[in-house]
This record gives sequence, C-alpha cells and structure tokens, in this order.
Amino acid sequence: MDFSDKLITSLTVLLTGFVVVFAVLLILIGIIKGYSLIVTKLEQKVKEKKNQKKAASAKPETSVQQPKAVKVTETVESGISDEIVAVIAAAVDAMYGSSGKARIKSIKKSDNSRSAWSKAGVLDNTRPF
Repeated sequence: MDFSDKLITSLTVLLTGFVVVFAVLLILIGIIKGYSLIVTKLEQKVKEKKNQKKAASAKPETSVQQPKAVKVTETVESGISDEIVAVIAAAVDAMYGSSGKARIKSIKKSDNSRSAWSKAGVLDNTRPF
C-alpha cells in the first residue's frame, strides 16, 4: 500500500465519521423537537382544563367582602397622617390577605441620606449574581 492509497483510505474514514456523527446529531435534534412538541401540547391541554374548571366554578360576586382589619400598634412617628397609616394597613391587608396574622409594629419615615439614584446604584451593584 503506497501513500496515495493510505491517504484515500484515511479521508474515506474521516468523511464517514463526520457523516455518522452529524446524522446522529440530526436524529437527536429531531427526537428533542418531537418531545418538546408533545410536552407543549400536553401543557396546553392541562391549562385549558384548568381554565374550564375555573370558568365553571367561578360565580359572579354580588357583594363585596369586607377585609378584616390589620392590627396597627401605636408606634407611629409624628408627622405621618392617619390617611398614610390607613393606606399602609390596606396594602399589608392586600398583600397578606385577611388571615389575621399580619401586624404592623411601627411606621417611620425613611432616612433620606441618599438620593433615589444613589440608592438605585447601590441596589444595582450589590445585587446577587
């Protein structure tokens, strides 16, 4: 076997290897795409069933429920109006619901030693990865 025969044989083996590798990769891509289509359709069916159950069980509310009051202790800094306290209590109630476990211990004005831009810079630079 001379050099030209060895070269042709090695190139044939090389090209055959490339073809086999890329063919297997294309088959794997097809399998993954098919699997993702199946999963997406199943998720859509589940969402449709949930939406149908919600639509079937949803009944129009004619009366407005009165939320339970959030407990506010008397540690409110002077200079804060009762309206602000009411708004904060309503926000806490909206966030945590009427479970009765939410309690506002104190309301204080924030320390304005930094501007809003410097606070945003500190938050942006100290955010975890």
